[in-house]
Amino acid sequence: MLKCAQLFGSKRLCSAQVPLASSVRWMRNIDRVNVKVHQGTVSGVKEQLPNGGVFCAFRGIPYAKPPVGELRFRAPQPLDRFPYPVLDCSVERDVCFSRNMFTQELEGSEDCLHLNVYTPGAGEKAGQPLPVMVFIHGGAFLFGSGNGDCYSPEYLLQEEVIVVTLNYRLGALGFLHLPSQGIEGNAGLKDQLAVLRWVQQNIAAFNGDPHNVTLFGESAGAASVHLHMLSPVSRQYFHRAICQSGASVMEWVMQRDSINRTRSLARHIDPDAKTDEQVYRTLLAADKAQLMGLMLHTLSADEKRRGLPMPFKPVVEEGEPGPDTVVPVHPFVAMQQRDRTGTMPIIFGNNDREGTIMMMDAIKKLDLYDNDMARMIPRTVNVAPGSAACEQLASEVKQFYCGAQGVTKETANQLADLMTDYHFGILANTCAELHARYQPNSPMFYYQFSYDGELNMYKKLLQLSIPGACHADELSYLFLMRLANYDVKPDTEAGRVRQLMCRLWTNFAKHGHPTPANDESLPFRWQPVDKIAPSAASESFRLQCLDIAADPKIITDPAKERIDFWRTVYKRWNDDFLKVKL
Repeated sequence: MLKCAQLFGSKRLCSAQVPLASSVRWMRNIDRVNVKVHQGTVSGVKEQLPNGGVFCAFRGIPYAKPPVGELRFRAPQPLDRFPYPVLDCSVERDVCFSRNMFTQELEGSEDCLHLNVYTPGAGEKAGQPLPVMVFIHGGAFLFGSGNGDCYSPEYLLQEEVIVVTLNYRLGALGFLHLPSQGIEGNAGLKDQLAVLRWVQQNIAAFNGDPHNVTLFGESAGAASVHLHMLSPVSRQYFHRAICQSGASVMEWVMQRDSINRTRSLARHIDPDAKTDEQVYRTLLAADKAQLMGLMLHTLSADEKRRGLPMPFKPVVEEGEPGPDTVVPVHPFVAMQQRDRTGTMPIIFGNNDREGTIMMMDAIKKLDLYDNDMARMIPRTVNVAPGSAACEQLASEVKQFYCGAQGVTKETANQLADLMTDYHFGILANTCAELHARYQPNSPMFYYQFSYDGELNMYKKLLQLSIPGACHADELSYLFLMRLANYDVKPDTEAGRVRQLMCRLWTNFAKHGHPTPANDESLPFRWQPVDKIAPSAASESFRLQCLDIAADPKIITDPAKERIDFWRTVYKRWNDDFLKVKL
């Protein structure tokens, strides 16, 4: 990864932070706004929107007890009261302990369960309550935060919605699984659930509508949103869902062999940790930096070979479901339970060149991919790894994407397409078709983000040159990325794409439809994907899609030739595109 100094000079990545136990007695009253919530009073600040309007920011609000000591790895515990009657929420507090994606430096602490509330206007509580949009950040369940360095929501606020961003525990601290010791797994998902409950309890005090909450996220955050949408426990706390570049059925989401991974992590610290109780006590006493440093040692050789080193992530929770159970069954099973998602509408989609971000590593070892294309056969394909059949399929994959030339610098764009399909596109199509066939009452609006312009910040910051929209490139068309210290005028092409994205997303939050009939500013009508009734099971699936570009248009079956190739692969080895190997 690039170092911070290369990207931003001496600019710090993280916002200023204040200790939790600070009050507002020393703060000036000018530009302050206080809101009383169940846990006490939060004191935020008034700031200016790009269009000259005003918004209020309440940053670093604790939403649960610090998950430290005996609370490490466990579900978050409710926080009854703030430590002060009036809590200073002018700046952000600690992020959850992790390694910064851009600098590769360790940051944050375990006392990190904070959220940020942003409201349009000067804090007056007048008129109808506003729709609420709760955002879950991505980062491979390993890094990231909800703070304003990447996710400052001014442009969404200009559309008259309230935005909530949040931190949740990451890595082993958020996704360790050891049920014999009461560690159910999914602590990070349960943190997100605690935020949804906090919003239900408190958002009306900010003039937010608790009966109109949209949960949206990107990458691992999108997969989290999808898991919550499939969860009977979580689903009661929100009403619409947006999944950007992630769904629960994608190969990189669910953890495999989670209990043995937990034991392996402990034994890297203390080889004598034999029993599960010893494993638990070892991990409970371990330094957080030691846990972070040793996580990757628990990856299998096959996981390393496939190129997405994500050791700790969601699991299917064992035993009888309880009040905090987010994942009671595997998402592939849940997706095929008719009407599982009820009437909740969803926006779901990908960027056209997601895989460009994987090329940062792949470009350094093209020969490995050329000589071992079997690493790019999805684990969901029912072909035995290492078999002659597997090698033959690998040869077919290489020929389809790269031709006779194979994997070289000249075919890097084609390898990026394969990375896109392997990590996102194939199972996005599977997920969309499952939704169309098994969720008859849940409208699904599918998109492809293909715009390659001035605000494609991840590609710019990571200095990637492959054309198209890289993974996470759409985010700066919804949020201001403060760490990049870069913006565009509203009358530029990129500014108009941002206006379109923010309008579509907030229309959906307000109305459950991104292009409602009463919005005459949009030149097209984005319709939900057609459903397929059980009586028409043999009917072919067609994926209607909005292509978000400088000139947005409705298309059908994005990347059709490539997805059709994989449909034939799954039909040959799995009997059907929807029958995946778990």
